Amino acid sequence: MFQYYGFMLYRTQLPQTIEKALPLVPELNGVHDRGYVLVNGVFQGVLERDSVHLLNITGSKGDSLDIVVENMGRINFGSCLLDLKGLVRNLTLASTILTNWSMFPLAIDDVIENGWPHSVQQEDVNSMAQGPAFYYGTFESRMAHDTYIRLQGWAKGQIWINGFNVGRYWPERGPEETLYVPKNILNENSPNNVTVLELERGPAKPSVVFQDHAILTSKG
Repeated sequence: MFQYYGFMLYRTQLPQTIEKALPLVPELNGVHDRGYVLVNGVFQGVLERDSVHLLNITGSKGDSLDIVVENMGRINFGSCLLDLKGLVRNLTLASTILTNWSMFPLAIDDVIENGWPHSVQQEDVNSMAQGPAFYYGTFESRMAHDTYIRLQGWAKGQIWINGFNVGRYWPERGPEETLYVPKNILNENSPNNVTVLELERGPAKPSVVFQDHAILTSKG
């Protein structure tokens, strides 16, 4: 698919009605690297390489099964030097191999660089959305300085400022609890756009904080 970094969306349909939860299992650790699973747009949970290899789901026959797969970087040594990304093995629902997948490369950097979602009218949604969701807002900076952005209460995701990909946040894993924001990407004479892709769960009151120092915390 020529998608060398970022995210891919894999979509198929449930082959049967599942009233009692059945296990969704990637063969041979086949999700590279994290898969965010949704059934008919409802977040079910996460499959993670080397960590979470089973997720129980329910649904009806024909329901859309979406897996947003995140590339978290490549191993560049040893036996895993050829580190393919995406769904690299079969995915099974109980004993049934899921087939007929559609695949969509998600060029998120490109659309945000071109002004989305600030450039179009968006519907208000539940701020405590579960699963992948975009949040956006603006702030003013009359005198730009190098700064750090902190996302307290957020779980895991990425953030862009004025279309520039500032980086990933994952405070539960750390050690970074802040991301560096260089002053040259900030506007002094017009509002600055902030776009957050939260992958797991948004906070009850979404907000970000800019501060003058980094926070690095040992997670054990």
